[in-house]
Amino acid sequence: MSAARPRRLPPSPAPAGGGTRPGRTVRRRSAAAGALALISAAALLLPSSATADSGSATAAGSGPATAGWAGSWGTAPAPAAPDGLSREGFDNRTVRMVVHTSIGGDGLRLRLSNAYGAQPLAVGRTTVALPASGSSPAAAPGSLRPVTFDGGAAATTLPAGTEKISDPVPFPVPAGANLLVSVHLPKPTGPASWHWLAQQRSYVSGHGDHAADPAGTAFSRTETSWFFLTGVDVQGPRNRGSVVALGDSQTDGSGTTQDGNARWTDAFARRLALDPATRGLGVVNKGLGGNRVLRDGSETDRPQRGTSALGRLDRDVIHQSGVRAAVLYEGVNDLQLTPRASADEVLRGLRTLAGRLRARGVHVVVGTLTPFKDSPLWTADAERARTELNTALRASPDFDAVADFDLAVRDPADPQRVRAGFDAGDHIHLNDAGHRALADAVPTGALSADPVPTDARRHR
Repeated sequence: MSAARPRRLPPSPAPAGGGTRPGRTVRRRSAAAGALALISAAALLLPSSATADSGSATAAGSGPATAGWAGSWGTAPAPAAPDGLSREGFDNRTVRMVVHTSIGGDGLRLRLSNAYGAQPLAVGRTTVALPASGSSPAAAPGSLRPVTFDGGAAATTLPAGTEKISDPVPFPVPAGANLLVSVHLPKPTGPASWHWLAQQRSYVSGHGDHAADPAGTAFSRTETSWFFLTGVDVQGPRNRGSVVALGDSQTDGSGTTQDGNARWTDAFARRLALDPATRGLGVVNKGLGGNRVLRDGSETDRPQRGTSALGRLDRDVIHQSGVRAAVLYEGVNDLQLTPRASADEVLRGLRTLAGRLRARGVHVVVGTLTPFKDSPLWTADAERARTELNTALRASPDFDAVADFDLAVRDPADPQRVRAGFDAGDHIHLNDAGHRALADAVPTGALSADPVPTDARRHR
């Protein structure tokens, strides 16, 4: 689509089970160099299908390749925290954010969100570029490009509770590489729709529009969150759609190296790229620290934990571009945070998620919950519930496959604990090696198969 109108986000449905409502460095450098050479070419033209939106699951599963859009990077928006920059918002400042692609393409478009805003969000000049190096705020020479909205406008407005997709931008996007996305926010934003646990530096300027600045000198403040930006879609002849990971801090990357792109989803994207059967599948990370299957973060003193998985499924998974498969890896917070849910309640919630996805033709892989003994919130009751839930997940016919994350990272000498070499230090979150073990544990057969259309599922 050449111009995307703001999409009003639907209210969160009531959850089942008792809630209220819910690449390697060398490769990256060579890809960036190639991309710069392509940018310098005389013409950069997207195919005529650039205006077609393949955001539905059925559109993505048309064969081994699709000319439509697929998610290359993404994150889940959440309400502002009770204090800090997300609560204060921005006024005539520019935010420059670093994001990491999973697949490349001939062009891109950005997803912006005002999902939790209390007022219209004015978006000014917006640009995309390759970084000069690593996670630097400086743009690589000649790589900076403007992003437009609504059919060519340099600025736009997102009403409260909506999100918007930019116009397509002709841009050779390298796979497994960092991008710089800069957004000028010319007017007071009010509390921000943000993602607090980025494990990645972002940069905030002093007053003024610095989105088109090649240098990073104007960006004097460093944050480790993303603001208003929730996705980068790409288009290319070799893309085959995307896999969306829905989860909590374990998927979000808590415990991994900052700026290291070491989340299990990053490692999984690299694994998919190496296998001809799965090459061309993007990986979109919709993990959210503190998130639960059944309850919203607004029910606690930490609203930034976000809307429950049941409540955000449509926005964060089903409405993503080219989604053909999902990995559900969530539930430990339901078992350990008060009010605690039972294993049966969480199982019913995960089954509901899977049912809604499979009805849309999306393949579903469910992950078992990893150990957390000796972490501050561990209890014997929570451990019994985790074991019960994992046993049920391994035997359930409601999912297309099971990723046995528990088996992949538990200590063989004490299965209630994470193996020492995978422990990030708090006995629940995993380090970089632990995340690589998770990535290796995801079965890929269900991901490489074409999704089954809804009508066909009805006749099974």
